[in-house]
Parts: sequence; C-alpha cells; structure tokens
Amino acid sequence: MRYYLITTHLRPKFYRASGSVVDVELSYVDKKVVRTLNANGELSIQTIEGRRGSDSLSIASGTWMIRNMDDAIATLEKAAVYPFESKEAARQHAKQLEIASFKYLPVP
Repeated sequence: MRYYLITTHLRPKFYRASGSVVDVELSYVDKKVVRTLNANGELSIQTIEGRRGSDSLSIASGTWMIRNMDDAIATLEKAAVYPFESKEAARQHAKQLEIASFKYLPVP
C-alpha cells in the first residue's frame, strides 16, 4: 500500500515532497460500491456514500471517493505529487518537514 500526505480539509489538498501544498482538481463521486470476498469465498457488498454537491467528501469511511484511480494518480503526478512507499515513510517525511497537521491517503 502506498500513501499520499494530505491536508485535513474536507476536500484535501496534497503535499508535495518539498512540503508545499497543492490544490489538485480531481473528479469525485458521491457513491461507491465495494465488493470483497471473505475467507469462505462469500461475497460482501458495501455501498459507501459521501455528500452530494461541490462540497462532497473526497474520503468516506476510509475510501477515496475518486471517479477513476488511474486518472487521479496521473493528474497528481502532473502536479508533482507522488505517493510514499509506506505509511511510515510518509510519517517520517512529514516529521522531517515539520508538518504538524496531515492525514494519510492510502492508494492500492
């Protein structure tokens, strides 16, 4: 799992490796359906809902409510925003830059 460092805003901004903050325009959805299998191979379906409208949540129940993951990652790369290889690497980097307030955004 990789991790972006993000601000704590409802619609977060992203931290670059330099510690600067950038507001990247991404396309979010109001609802996602997550399908997973348990150890017995039984299918579980969970519907995750954010908020409607322009202030919709970009993260709901720990899920990034992005329309298309590959497009979002490409857009972030164009803005010089890259994920860290681990949560610990992200934490250490934030500590080095003395970033006091941030969240982790996991990316598969």
